[in-house]
Amino acid sequence: MNKSCKKAIDNLRGKILFIPTFIIVFIYAFAASPLYAQNGFWLKGDFHIHTTMSDGDITPAEIAKYSFEEFGLDAIAITDHGGHFFRVNDDFQRTDDKGNVFSIKNYDTLIATGARQFKNYSRTIQLLEKSFPEVIRLRNKYTNKLVIQGVEWNIPGHDHGDIGILSETGTAISNFNYMFDRKDTLSTWKAELKKQNANRHQNSLVALNYLQNRYPDESYFIINHPSRMLQYTISDFRDFINTAPKIAVGFEGLPGHQKVQGSRCKYDFELGDGINYHSKTYGGADFMLAKVGGLWDALLGEGRRFWVFTNSDFHRPSEDSWPGEYSKNYIWVDDTSYKSLIKGMRKGKIFVATGGLISDLNFTAEANGTAAEMGESLKAVKGSIVTIKIGFKSIIKNYNEDSVKVDHIDLISGDVAGMVPPESGEYNMPINRSTKILKRYSIGDCEKGSDGFRYFTYSFKAEHSQYFRLRGTNISVNTKNETDENGNPLCDVLVGDNNEKDAWKDLWFYSNPIFVEVIN
Repeated sequence: MNKSCKKAIDNLRGKILFIPTFIIVFIYAFAASPLYAQNGFWLKGDFHIHTTMSDGDITPAEIAKYSFEEFGLDAIAITDHGGHFFRVNDDFQRTDDKGNVFSIKNYDTLIATGARQFKNYSRTIQLLEKSFPEVIRLRNKYTNKLVIQGVEWNIPGHDHGDIGILSETGTAISNFNYMFDRKDTLSTWKAELKKQNANRHQNSLVALNYLQNRYPDESYFIINHPSRMLQYTISDFRDFINTAPKIAVGFEGLPGHQKVQGSRCKYDFELGDGINYHSKTYGGADFMLAKVGGLWDALLGEGRRFWVFTNSDFHRPSEDSWPGEYSKNYIWVDDTSYKSLIKGMRKGKIFVATGGLISDLNFTAEANGTAAEMGESLKAVKGSIVTIKIGFKSIIKNYNEDSVKVDHIDLISGDVAGMVPPESGEYNMPINRSTKILKRYSIGDCEKGSDGFRYFTYSFKAEHSQYFRLRGTNISVNTKNETDENGNPLCDVLVGDNNEKDAWKDLWFYSNPIFVEVIN
């Protein structure tokens, strides 16, 4: 029962001594939107945020204030880097080894002054002694919000990933950082912990296996800005998922640093004639997401439950949008508990959006009297009719005071052919040749409902197993330097040096998939 309806009934109870149960049920059924007929709601989150404890310029308290009070987030994760950084005092101002506060707040400028000599405080110790106590303080202040203790993991053999662990103490995350962060140089700490952070891929699998065994229901792993340094292959992704299917929940398909001046999202590898075009963004999306039939589609074509996320990667307001300001994860949860959030991240009823392009999504597949949503699998009898239903809401204006309007939505589909074994020659092939744009809907094609949603439907005869996902944008098809004749986003370098204005004009959303399993 939603809160407004429950409050109305509670008010009635104060005036009427007895209300029959069937009347209460009727009131609720009448008041609730069809989208929320099931219990739950969209939780809005950001899981990649930096503070003064590493190379960010804003304190955790300021981060929480802006995230929760200004930009409407329900959950954040404090994910400062592993390694060694400056000490911070009780107000989270950076200090030298004697406790003197540095007058320069910008991390990069501070390093340039020669203060690097004081950058010697271990993040393993900081996580335990400073970060986790502050997370607890923020949880106590924002009792109706979620604050996660995380770390941006320097992954052995790779680039970065976000780790979150729900624990009653800071020991869990600090132990993990000590053992497995490739930049942790603390040589001795706890005799019972075995350090396995040498820079090789196998140690990343050991770390994920550790989380899967030790914190199976309390932890998650999201791959950050995956194509930025070209340090991941699809075989790495498959290894991660095979090793820890409950922990490896997804990747940043829409990475942070969207408004940074220059190469969008700091994807600043030099361009070349070949693979370095893969290290650029396309409509703000990582190549692994933007390419229809690319790496993500290859994983979905195996039936893998591996989801797309977006995060701010916030460091400072001069180059980054605040958490929740430009991009949001919308995760369907049962309640406001931490374990419900983890459950929602794993289940995959999630969509991601930039610039407030859409604020609600109802995406289902129905056949034979049953239905499935994002992250779920629909069993459809071969030859039966499957109906895809798409409903979305968009706000009138976003935080940038720009009018927001969806131009078109693409329904994308690919075949599900089964898992690729590690010994197969296909194991390192990031291609799904069956993936295609099945149908494009312009805003004029939709039916506007009385509930504020705009609706599309698509029906087909079930012949073989497939998955279906959505993407939408405010950019028209075949817009110079933005989209091609098929509506695919073009490489962002074509617009020149990216800036905040460019990012707010170029908006996209992506859904997670629905699987349709065809049975005889």
